[in-house]
Amino acid sequence: MSLSVPIVDVGTPSPEFQGWERAEVRFHGFAELPAEAGDFKESSEFTCLGHQWTLKIYPGGTANSDEGMVALFLRNMTNKGIKIDLGFSVKDSNGKDRTHQAYINNVARSIVSMNGQWNFVAARSSYGKTHFSRRSNILDHLVEGSLVIEVRMRLAEPAKTIPSPFIPENPACNAIQKMFMDEKSSDVVFEVQHRNDGESNPEKKAKMSPTTFYAHRLILQTCAPQLAEMCGGPMENGSSPPVPISIPNVTPKIFHHILNYVYGGEMA
Repeated sequence: MSLSVPIVDVGTPSPEFQGWERAEVRFHGFAELPAEAGDFKESSEFTCLGHQWTLKIYPGGTANSDEGMVALFLRNMTNKGIKIDLGFSVKDSNGKDRTHQAYINNVARSIVSMNGQWNFVAARSSYGKTHFSRRSNILDHLVEGSLVIEVRMRLAEPAKTIPSPFIPENPACNAIQKMFMDEKSSDVVFEVQHRNDGESNPEKKAKMSPTTFYAHRLILQTCAPQLAEMCGGPMENGSSPPVPISIPNVTPKIFHHILNYVYGGEMA
């Protein structure tokens, strides 16, 4: 037998109280029910959240229950799946919770206000607990010989997606990379002579002009101190354009890669 429990709200309920439906299921003469492992008693159907349900109790537990434990399962009788928050409570003669189970990630908790999500994917699917409560504890709280269980459920909310934290892009890196080979803002000039070891004519070798690279003293001091040492002391205000610094024994292509890496680029 089941009995709907009316709920009267005074004021505006918080989100934790909203959407819950309850049914009270009474197993009369509980102490006299068969209590061998696997014996069960199933309630008649009751309605919550537009679905039909039954509550099945195993007074002596199931084959997977420890000795002296009672098992309890809720069964979906409607030919449609549903995902719900679910909790059970054993009521005493004063209507107080004595033994309560709420399920969070399939783990039983003893806090009634916490309820986990259960997905009844199809008709006749059931969920519950093989170790709902000790039989001796339940027998101490029968109401006129009847076991009174409150079933409470509500539609489970979809899992909330936690947005990724906003990490702003550091503008300094892009700014430094844009300064690479910027002649206007540079205060250091490097010259790298073309190497042409296959050319035997000295005059042709001499006519090949060097490749010029523009750089910044402060960046070199921070990121390439060996190149910075080649620049000498700091420039004085109003001084003439920097004197080109010759870089020997390296090709312009290789020096370009090196200087680009100093400015935050990738080494090809």
